[in-house]
Amino acid sequence: MAMPKKTKNTKKTSPALQERSSRKTIIDVAKCAGVHWSTVSRGLNPEKRHLISPEMIERVEACAKKLGYRANAMASALRTQRSRTVGVIVSNLGDPVHPPIVRAIEDRFAEIGYVTIVGNTDNHPLRQAALIDRFIQQGVEGLIVATFERNDPGIAACVEANIPVVAVFRDPESEFIPSVRVDDAKAMELAVHHLAECGHRQIAHVGGPQNVSTGYHRYRGFRRACKVLAQDGVAPTAVFGEAFTVEEGEFACERLLTENPDITAIVAGNDMLAVGCLRHLRNKGISCPGNISLVGMNDMLFMDAIAPALTTISTPTAELGTQASHILIAMIKGTPVQNDRIVLKPVLLARDSVAAIKLPTKTRSSDFSDAAKREVRIQHRQS
Repeated sequence: MAMPKKTKNTKKTSPALQERSSRKTIIDVAKCAGVHWSTVSRGLNPEKRHLISPEMIERVEACAKKLGYRANAMASALRTQRSRTVGVIVSNLGDPVHPPIVRAIEDRFAEIGYVTIVGNTDNHPLRQAALIDRFIQQGVEGLIVATFERNDPGIAACVEANIPVVAVFRDPESEFIPSVRVDDAKAMELAVHHLAECGHRQIAHVGGPQNVSTGYHRYRGFRRACKVLAQDGVAPTAVFGEAFTVEEGEFACERLLTENPDITAIVAGNDMLAVGCLRHLRNKGISCPGNISLVGMNDMLFMDAIAPALTTISTPTAELGTQASHILIAMIKGTPVQNDRIVLKPVLLARDSVAAIKLPTKTRSSDFSDAAKREVRIQHRQS
């Protein structure tokens, strides 16, 4: 009886295993470049490459590219106890105000060889807590958070974990957390002043939630400006949305005009709320700015392209991200932070959604200084 022939094992090794077995190491790059492996490490590390010459950096990079060398991030993290990652938490990347902030953070950290991981909370405190916990578990070296509420319990979790944290856009009002934000109160003062200069006296505020610093400080700025102008007959009125969204702006505007039909101007807490107000005005056949003038906040994308082009307050969103990154980098390196409470200046962009009306009296809003008036920048819509 003939014995069956043995067949060769033709099972192929997976491409992933083949790649792993043939993966080049830092030693291979060092041999190719004719240098010590520590020189290769410096040449491929954005934070340490200044220690060697540009010619050496070029040689190391050329050899690494030739060999297809890729650094093992996990091994490096175990060896150095540094993940070279940072976490960024925002409420919603679909909100036009957040992408420029995140992009600026990502760009700044990429310059020093760090990877930025972004998480969305959808304005849910429990989701924020879960993200903070997950980022800490993953070993991020620092956090930039754009979702802190006033007196947020998430601050305690960060402090207990002893992880560097910077608040951006919102101010958590905590002595333990550095912050970078816009002067929200000043922004509303600029808006109210501009409307008063255009003859408006029945001015209303459609604000955002008061449990976050942006909504709270913007309402305070609105009230303060109206108080200064009270002798000119400016009477403040306010309604609030539960979120900074178009839908909440529409609902709030409906409530506002039902209860206050004599309103001639609205200062919205942000551009999304302003767009919601504009939607309600259109649905009711109310002309903007013919019947009611409208001012937004943040100068989000395309606010100059809608009809009417929205008068709004410009906030330097990219600068917010850059400044927050500078602070966090210093904290990660353990270097002193010169200023951990940065407040950036807002600028009014006057467009087509505000119309001048005839003053009811000869009084003018003269309580604002000439310096304040110079802060108003006129941006005409290009036809």
